[in-house]
Amino acid sequence: MTEPLEISAPAERVWSLLASEAHTGVEAGQAVVLSEVRERDLLLEVHMGIGFQVQHAYRIERRGERCAISDKIRPIGWRWRLSNVFLFGRGRRPLEAASAQGLLNLKAAAEEKEGA
Repeated sequence: MTEPLEISAPAERVWSLLASEAHTGVEAGQAVVLSEVRERDLLLEVHMGIGFQVQHAYRIERRGERCAISDKIRPIGWRWRLSNVFLFGRGRRPLEAASAQGLLNLKAAAEEKEGA
């Protein structure tokens, strides 16, 4: 799980950007929304290829006019298990790094709109 990332924007704005990106993936056939609680939780399954999916459990916490977001990832599928063996159990690290970068990109977009 990523550490909660502080964002200087309201939870509504962050949710709007996150949900928009998720639904773009759904429309492209690369993701499935498993559950959502508007402006708080989003459980998304992203298809990374045959036999490899990653579930992202996003959580947005309100903190006044600001918020914090975290992402708990769960890789699944036979291809994931096989590759993780060859990576000596360290296969989650690149996924965590990609998740952290995605949250940083979301932060930048939310704060950019805040200043506009």
